[in-house]
Amino acid sequence: MESWHLLLLAVLQGLTEFLPVSSSGHLALAEHWLRIPEEARLPVTVFLHIGTLLALLVYFRHDLWLMANGITRRDREGLQLLGYVLLANIATAALALPLKHKVEQAFASPKFISLFLVGTAALLFASEWWEVHRRNRHPSTCPTPHAPPSLNWWQALAVGLAQGLSVFPGLSRSGTTIAAGLFCGLGRERAGRFAFLVGIPAILGANLMEAREVAQLSVGFSPLMWATLVAFAASMLAIHWTLLAVRRLKLRWFSLYCLAVAVIAWFMG
Repeated sequence: MESWHLLLLAVLQGLTEFLPVSSSGHLALAEHWLRIPEEARLPVTVFLHIGTLLALLVYFRHDLWLMANGITRRDREGLQLLGYVLLANIATAALALPLKHKVEQAFASPKFISLFLVGTAALLFASEWWEVHRRNRHPSTCPTPHAPPSLNWWQALAVGLAQGLSVFPGLSRSGTTIAAGLFCGLGRERAGRFAFLVGIPAILGANLMEAREVAQLSVGFSPLMWATLVAFAASMLAIHWTLLAVRRLKLRWFSLYCLAVAVIAWFMG
């Protein structure tokens, strides 16, 4: 693989992993159009996910510390949040693992990716409309934009199931989980932060399952390290921008972007 290919994939991975536009869809399309060898795709993706995982750990260090205190100091709030994150990821695994074969087939088809991008666009637009409608009709029941993280088991389960569906390329993980949180009434701040927290075990688990493929990597160590750092930096920006968009209810712009990419992918596929 060319070094500039690796750098481009790092920027794409870092930005689109957390912007609600589907990193898997963008990477699959880029790899298809750049004609990157099949044997190099998965190992590179695994390494770039290390950069995005580190960004999550750094950005949400206070929430992780809260959950750690739940274990070490029996802090009720921390234990509750940890329990909901684990519940969401159990739901994710239960739904995603049986879909593995169908997901692999979808990665090979730009037209399938295009359809799933349309699905992401619809979810983003509908969830923003729902949140605005809910706040206008029942303002007293809506949490404030900066409310502390608080949710219940069925909301965590819904977010986890949404994350399970996002294994399909074109269905944004952050987009589907944020949309699920908004539909469940979590509010903007809670939906955004919880969507990213449930992504930590999911990304880590996916990397561990695919770690054996890293031995097949054919790029140099130095370019790979630079690409991982680029993915980390881009991910930090993407997390900040996404949370800002959720707080300000600007998800429709990402919806329009997904539609545009879907049209391009359909006609170029």
